[in-house]
Amino acid sequence: MPRYVKILNLILCFTLSVYHTSAQDTESLSFYYNPVQANPALAGSEGTGMLRLVYRDYYPGIRLNLYSIYCSYDSFLETIHGGFGVYVSENLLGDLLNDLRAGVAYSYHLRASRDLYINAGFMASVIHRGLDAGNIVLPDQIDPLMGAVLPSGEVITSVSRTVFDAGLGFLLSYHDYHAGMSVNHIFKPDITGSGLQESRLGRRLSIHAGAAFYPGNSGVSLTPGLMINVQNSNIISALGVSVGYNDLTINILPFFDPRSGLSFVQSGLHFTKGRIELGYNYNFIPLRTDRLQPFTLSNQVYIAVGLNNIEKRDVIKAINYPKM
Repeated sequence: MPRYVKILNLILCFTLSVYHTSAQDTESLSFYYNPVQANPALAGSEGTGMLRLVYRDYYPGIRLNLYSIYCSYDSFLETIHGGFGVYVSENLLGDLLNDLRAGVAYSYHLRASRDLYINAGFMASVIHRGLDAGNIVLPDQIDPLMGAVLPSGEVITSVSRTVFDAGLGFLLSYHDYHAGMSVNHIFKPDITGSGLQESRLGRRLSIHAGAAFYPGNSGVSLTPGLMINVQNSNIISALGVSVGYNDLTINILPFFDPRSGLSFVQSGLHFTKGRIELGYNYNFIPLRTDRLQPFTLSNQVYIAVGLNNIEKRDVIKAINYPKM
């Protein structure tokens, strides 16, 4: 194996390990803040047409320049008997790898009975993976005194690849309860073109559920949420609750790995004023045993704007997503 290939493998192992869940898509960590990409059946299910923007960094104290950006819009349209959504996301893994994704989703909304609604969604997207070879430093370029100043004896060319991707999703809603399931990366696209099994994105099975409770007329709301993601034989689950009073909501959401127990904890705030929503989530490891593992894992900032209202008829059951 060429020397630079070994180095690239080490880089990939390191950069991919910074995500809190091994071999998991980053969008699975922001499920309800990124509904179109998480489960296409959620498109248009909140009722109001929503434009969402999410920024998330990883290991901010180490300055690895690792972050994700998601932007999406979804709404319900009675003319198509369902919801539609579009999204664009980018994952920057340091200064080497760039993972750009974009897609469209459609969700058919069916009223199965007086209070039971069923959504079935499909998503088609493209994934562009790019490698900037100009930022790769090989061992023969490192001078013991001056650093990476020597010319390399090997030449690595920048490469990029664009592949097609698809996903399916389902959603059930009854009164103030809902549950859904989605399967992403149905065709397991090869994002590097190497033909190796390791370069294919594993199918991601996601199961999620939530509810909304409004005790009395005090302005208090309780919205518990559950999420389970399975990808490449890795399982991550989360069970938490968001508690709201009027326009302000706080959330706590622990994430668990069945093999190692508590992985990390998310806590955050969410504020709603009119058609504007603002959110912040902080992810940390409360019981870390490895001194090399930083306490702060990531920060997430969320902004959403309601661009249009729909006429709430019986053809749609608007869902109050957990604010977390």
